[in-house]
Amino acid sequence: MTVTTDSMFNYHGVNTQTATPSQASTKLAHVNEVKELIRQFLEDIQFDRTTPFAKDHELEAAVWNYITSRNMGKETEAAFLAKLKLGVTYVQQTYTFLPFDIRVCCGIHFLYMFLVDDIADGFMEDLQAFNQNFILNKGHNHPLLAGFDAHLRSLSRYYGQYCHSAMVKSALDYVGGAEMMVHACFPKSLFPEEKYMMKYVPVVKELVVISDFTNDILSYYKEFILADEKGNFVSNFAETHHMRQLDVLRHLTSHTPVLVHGVYRMLEGDEELLPPVRNFVSSLIMLFSSHRRYQLVELFADEQYLAPYDEDS
Repeated sequence: MTVTTDSMFNYHGVNTQTATPSQASTKLAHVNEVKELIRQFLEDIQFDRTTPFAKDHELEAAVWNYITSRNMGKETEAAFLAKLKLGVTYVQQTYTFLPFDIRVCCGIHFLYMFLVDDIADGFMEDLQAFNQNFILNKGHNHPLLAGFDAHLRSLSRYYGQYCHSAMVKSALDYVGGAEMMVHACFPKSLFPEEKYMMKYVPVVKELVVISDFTNDILSYYKEFILADEKGNFVSNFAETHHMRQLDVLRHLTSHTPVLVHGVYRMLEGDEELLPPVRNFVSSLIMLFSSHRRYQLVELFADEQYLAPYDEDS
């Protein structure tokens, strides 16, 4: 069955045609097919599996010093500490090309996002009022939200008007985390908006979709083989279009490399923007493929396709 729409793909190009039922009728067959689809995705995107795992204990210390300076209380600090290494690793791996102080800023941002997501049940009423209070510049009852408010306003120290606005919007929507990730690549100290904005804006949408689809692809194993998660993109798209989840993965793994190479072609010859964009994409994949959260090393354990985990992963 094919669902036709005005676009070639319904959602940024994602095919809605179901495949002929395959051998993936058992869990082992399902695992093997997922493994091959992910392997082909990494090959098509030309991911360098020898990319070193990036870590910076100085960055971790700087982010932690900021957290403790906010005096948010022992319980909130303990929640931050539990996510500290994940957040810092994420930033260090994805933004290796950014100056240290901006990586600290990004590390703080991702920690706030992780914590708002993880412990929101404890202050849901305050969270529901966060956007309005932020816009009206009112105070917040919970110290975490007060800190997040101050942090969002401080982003203007590192980012121009366009990027700062996009990053704040992403945080307020809290459905567009990839928007923040992409715009964080373009601080005003490296890419003044008056000179570079019209050069990178044409690829921003594609980079956002690439980030989202990469997450969907490389999270599939932990979400659908090791668990049976609902409410994510793959599950929702499959249900909406009467597809198997595996078919959604198949279409994502074939389409995302096309988007990646399309972005590279758009920036071809731009020696200032192309290298950091390439670095962003490859480092994002490196993070997913090397972090224990996604368990991809275990998926490929028999053939040792991916490097062993680092002690900090």
